[in-house]
Amino acid sequence: MPILEIRRDSGYADRLRAYEVLVDSAVVGELRDGEVKQFPIATGDHELRIKIDWCGSIPVKFNVGEGEVAAFEANSALRGGAIMGALWRALVARNTYVKLNRVS
Repeated sequence: MPILEIRRDSGYADRLRAYEVLVDSAVVGELRDGEVKQFPIATGDHELRIKIDWCGSIPVKFNVGEGEVAAFEANSALRGGAIMGALWRALVARNTYVKLNRVS
């Protein structure tokens, strides 16, 4: 069975709050500060998204085969000086609040 692995960085923003992990629009679990979690998923095409309240990431489409691991990193976009734009991201650019990238 394929595995979805997600690593969340540790940072100041959202430190005490969990991110929801959605695969194909269904919540499969949550991810806390600094955690790495694995979720079993079906073979084939999927769409991954991270949510926190009404904000989150841009959806990422991926394909996974039998026995493969699809690995991703979820990082807060509120780093360094970017934290000054937290209100703008929360109200206007809601899907850029979390950065979601596939890793090899």
